[in-house]
Amino acid sequence: MESTDLQAADIWPRLLDTLTVSNPVPEAGRSAAIALILAAALVFVPGVWRFSGLVVTVVHELGHGFAGLLRGRRSVAISVRTDHSGQTVSRGTAGSAPFSTFCGYPAPAIYGLLLVWAALSQRAGLALVISGALLLVSLIFMRGWLAWLLSIAVVALSAWLALYTPDEWLGYVVGGIGIFFLLGALRGFGNLTRAHARGDRTQSDAAVLASITRAPAGLWLFLMGVVILGCLAAAAWLLWTTLSHS
Repeated sequence: MESTDLQAADIWPRLLDTLTVSNPVPEAGRSAAIALILAAALVFVPGVWRFSGLVVTVVHELGHGFAGLLRGRRSVAISVRTDHSGQTVSRGTAGSAPFSTFCGYPAPAIYGLLLVWAALSQRAGLALVISGALLLVSLIFMRGWLAWLLSIAVVALSAWLALYTPDEWLGYVVGGIGIFFLLGALRGFGNLTRAHARGDRTQSDAAVLASITRAPAGLWLFLMGVVILGCLAAAAWLLWTTLSHS
């Protein structure tokens, strides 16, 4: 997949080509360091996070939505607000609610781990195409201008990266995006735990889980933390074992 000017008729063949073309495995060095620094800046620079964090919120809400669909819930509707809060509403049995409620905070970490794995497994282009396709399908769940705007923007960015990013850069780009979602999940979980420490549980998934189960909110926080930190540890191990041998 070379970075060249494309005619309209070449776009679909090029996107389909990314499903089979293998990108070079990222190597340790300046490019990997730049990808890591940029990913961290998107999460930890306050003025930047104000906007980039909205994408993490979309993945968080999609985690609720897809988990609900897996458990047979229907009529999924997702909304996102500018303060990084969101809401996913669905219909289903009471027994399906805990799983869909739990999966919100871990979703960005799981997605980030999958992107890092894809980048290191020479499937960065495939990951971009699948991500864009899933988000495009997810438009049927989106409600409100912000959710639509974010989703369409990310779909367009995924397509542009898949079409125009040179092969030798693609692994770094997708790996960097994966690290961004991993760190974003960690920041979101940190905000949740601090809110619980202050006694503010008005928008807490853990508090909702405690209200619909007999398990305390602290247990649900612990389990969310295990999944998120586990994804971070797995991604760190993948990066170390791959880059240390490059």
